[in-house]
Amino acid sequence: MLVQALLLVPLLCAAPPDRVELVFGGDVIPHGEVKEAAADHARAGLGDAGPTRSLNNEGWDHVFGPIADVLRSADVAMVNLEAPVSGDPRARTAPLLFDAPPAMLHALVASGVDVVSIANNHAFDQRRAGIQATWWHLAEAGIQGVGSGPSEAAAWEPLLVEKHGMRIGFLSFTRWINGARNPAEPDVSPHVAYVPYNSKVSGSWRSPESAVELVRAAARRCDALIVAIHWGTEYSHTPRPEDRKLARALLEAGALAIIGHHPHVLQPVESYRTRSGRDTLIAFSLGNLIANQDRYYIHGRRMESDGRKRDSVLLRLSLSRPRPGAPVSLEGVSVLPVWIENNHYVALGRGQVPRHIQPVLLDEELRAIHERLLALSARALSQPREVHQERTALERRLDMARQRRELILRLTRPPGTGVGSAEAGRRPAGAG
Repeated sequence: MLVQALLLVPLLCAAPPDRVELVFGGDVIPHGEVKEAAADHARAGLGDAGPTRSLNNEGWDHVFGPIADVLRSADVAMVNLEAPVSGDPRARTAPLLFDAPPAMLHALVASGVDVVSIANNHAFDQRRAGIQATWWHLAEAGIQGVGSGPSEAAAWEPLLVEKHGMRIGFLSFTRWINGARNPAEPDVSPHVAYVPYNSKVSGSWRSPESAVELVRAAARRCDALIVAIHWGTEYSHTPRPEDRKLARALLEAGALAIIGHHPHVLQPVESYRTRSGRDTLIAFSLGNLIANQDRYYIHGRRMESDGRKRDSVLLRLSLSRPRPGAPVSLEGVSVLPVWIENNHYVALGRGQVPRHIQPVLLDEELRAIHERLLALSARALSQPREVHQERTALERRLDMARQRRELILRLTRPPGTGVGSAEAGRRPAGAG
């Protein structure tokens, strides 16, 4: 009996496995009408010293509100910040020239975002001074950025985050840059981590082979390395062959997952087993998380493809380490379908209706619609006309949400990838 009791002690005292939950979102683009939607919901109150102050980050809390619980549930949440933050209210903007207000960064933090990728084609939209201003505003808001820096080496420096005994690394680079280029000299500020498709571009940049070696070096410094890449062809659901080749090379070099942005539509989420037997993941494009594209889409009146720039996902990765010192593995993957709500036509036709541009979790939307339909049943006899009108609108909304959800899952989960469903993630294909 004593021997049996002694054998039980290690089992009873064994520590539970370390586990880290990561959530990733796509492009955050402060289009003009997104800014107007935030302003339509801004609330202000008197500060301690008398002057008015914003109570909801100038309305941006409303914009990110529907996804905040998911972002906050993560140990680390990361999105692609598709704009500099100059802090200058007179900064020049245009349909393809962006600038985000500092209040948007504060709302991202309040919503649970910890890290933003700032290596993308719009990094230089407010010229080089805009990148340097962005660093300051990120620090002031308490959010960490990765993908640019005061030198080329700094731009390629991984961000290391300690969570539950794991060191998680984040690295970010872009394959596209609009307008301005990096300085020719590697020690001149500022730089964006850049791996162009065309080797004839000016300024400093890295080749795909060099990026692989930088990822290999970064992977040695952490337990799990996540690489965010701004790549691909806009509005295409198919990854470029050279990006697929690069992604696998980066995973073979030590990255655990590749998170892609730029196409503004969804592309597949695929599992990949390396030659060494590690289970890894490639999310080629997460789509837009918040933007004003496809605002003219109306379900049932236009082709469903006309709304695909409003399809999105939040991607959840679960990292696990069974015991101290053991390798960290990708334990679970799940996708949460998201639809960008945009009441463009309603607001356009009714001058007093505020704009709503928000990322909405479709599973939550479906649940809310079902609950509302059940509640209407109690009023069907006493208010038949009103109930009929509301039921018709809700059923139309229900059909739209179902169809968009099915489309999103079909685009992101091609057969045989082993990627989990929206509600419950599974182990990657081939995981033991």
